[in-house]
Order: sequence, then structure tokens, then C-alpha cells
Amino acid sequence: MLSIGEFARVAGVSVRMLRHYDQLGLLHPASVDPSSGYRSYSASQFDRVNRLVALKELGFSLATVRELLDTTDEATLGDRLRLRRDQLRDQIEADGVRLRQIEARLRMIEKENAMSDYVLTSLAQVTLAQVSDTVSGRSEIGDRIGPLFELVTAAVDSAGVPIAGPALATYTVHGDEMEIAAAVPIPDGSAPAGTSAVTLTAVPSAVTTRFESEVIDDIVGAWQDLVREVEARGLTPNGVCREVYLETPQSGSGRWVVDLQQPVA
Repeated sequence: MLSIGEFARVAGVSVRMLRHYDQLGLLHPASVDPSSGYRSYSASQFDRVNRLVALKELGFSLATVRELLDTTDEATLGDRLRLRRDQLRDQIEADGVRLRQIEARLRMIEKENAMSDYVLTSLAQVTLAQVSDTVSGRSEIGDRIGPLFELVTAAVDSAGVPIAGPALATYTVHGDEMEIAAAVPIPDGSAPAGTSAVTLTAVPSAVTTRFESEVIDDIVGAWQDLVREVEARGLTPNGVCREVYLETPQSGSGRWVVDLQQPVA
């Protein structure tokens, strides 16, 4: 038998919590000295305390904890634990995305992004192999664009099609929705299976700027600043805007370097 202190040490919980679990009827001592009230625990109770702590950490209600502690169906318990674990992972990921978006908005509001240079130029015609999707707002792009790039890159690599330049994304507004496309330039227009061959025609006038940051969420502020510049010059956005990815963290640079290109009239 183990003293309450020894059991707490090995189980990885506090003595106070063991007393609390006893009061709640979740984990009773193996024996209690009738005269001194001294609690003793058995090593066989480690399984129950491990379940108890896991269930509590996963956020189950007290009633559910009690139910699952007493179940003899290991498969059911494992399924419930894995489901709750996956839910928490999804929540943590979603909270992380929201946190990054809030931080990016704060930087926009506080004007922490460095001033950019803007160039009025023309854009050359380019033929692409692309994969596209439709979103209802900018907030959906982050979750969609990465998988699209994975699809188009895998298709091009599998077909052995040479890539004729840096990857790019395009954004086209259709009413309340926006078509987003991940693409790579190809030399002859022969797009591999699973992609579409698309030609972006030459653009006589576009305002461009170079976005450089370790945080991709800051690109929203860069686009806003670019459109402010377009308006300040008495111009109007007109046509498919492009993001040309010159460097990415995946390429080993540890940062994003992206040409933002907004056709204008």
C-alpha cells in the first residue's frame, strides 16, 4: 500500500486533488485507518487516476467523467477520448488562426507595417496550370489556398511538366463570391490532368508592390495599402489581381516575399 503522498507523487497529481476526488466519489482510497483517518492507496488504482485526469483535462463534465470511469468497455472509452482529443486539437488550431488574424489586424490599425514602394507598370501574358475554388470571403482563403497549391504542384510534378516561373495565386470577384486559384506558369499550355490551362492576358497598367514578412496574415494589410495607393492616384482596380510568390518559408528563406499586382484602369 502507498501513503497518499507517495501515491500522489507517482500518479502525478496533488494530495489536495486526491482528497477532492475522494469527496466527489471519483477515487476513494483503498483503505482508511478508522482511528487516524490515514488514507492508503494501491498501485492498482493508477489506471483509474490516469483515466480521471485524462477525462478532466479533455473537458468532460463531472457526470460524464463518472460514467466513463466506471465503464468496462475499453473501446467506448478510447473512442470518446480520441473524439474529444480531436475536437480540442481542432479548437486549438482554429483559435491559433483567429489569434494570428487579430494580431495582423492590430498591426494594420497601429500601422506597424513598413511603408511600401509602388510601381505603375505592365504585366506580361502568362500561361498557367491551375486549380481553383470558390470562397465567400477573404477569411476563407487561408484554409483553401494551401491545399490548392499542393494539388497543382503534385499534378505538375507527376506529369513531369517544367515550371516556367514562380508560383502565383489569382483572385477574381464574381458578385458575392470570389474565385481563388493556385497556379504555376507552364511553357506550352499543356496542363497536366487535374489542372486547368489558363492564360492571363497581358495587362497594360497595374500598380504593384513587394510584400516581405515572416507572417503571411500581414498580406491583408499590404493589399489594403496597395488599393489605397491605387485610389490616391485616381485609378480603379480593374481585372484579376495576382500574388507572385518569390520566396516562401517552405523554400528555406523563412519568410514570405510576394509581388502584389493589381491591374488598374
